[in-house]
Amino acid sequence: MIPQCDLCKKIFLFQDLEEEEIKQVMNRTYHRHFHAGAAILKEGETGDSLFIMCQGEVEITKALTLVLEEDTPREKVMIRLKAEDGVCFGEMALLENEARSATVSALSDCSLLELHRQEFLALIREKPEMGLKMVLRLAQQLSRYLRKSNQDVIKLTTALAIALGG
Repeated sequence: MIPQCDLCKKIFLFQDLEEEEIKQVMNRTYHRHFHAGAAILKEGETGDSLFIMCQGEVEITKALTLVLEEDTPREKVMIRLKAEDGVCFGEMALLENEARSATVSALSDCSLLELHRQEFLALIREKPEMGLKMVLRLAQQLSRYLRKSNQDVIKLTTALAIALGG
């Protein structure tokens, strides 16, 4: 397994933190293990935590809203993530108590650290300077996701317009 603090330095959310600050965040996490094939998060379920990958590989899928034929896949693979790339998922759950936007499944045995919203918010209250660094990074990450989604919508509406002869 990659040492936790070294791994966390690669994660966008923690890149502005000093090593001691990263350790403070790690002290608020819980170790979780998932076997290959296990669902870590399920789309539509309420979530309250972020997961930091320490070891393994996961696949993120979204349910398709329109299934035309029986043999049509019911979900689309959005991305695969590997722990060694320094990744986390579930960021939105740190800010809101809403349904998960995708399903995350373990492709191999996975070792993860889980940071619950209440721990994240407590850390922000106790260490406002450190909290500001993380909240700004979180806002930047979510802004990137939104920008990419907007670009995807434009591509899809353009393709649909061309397909419909418009």
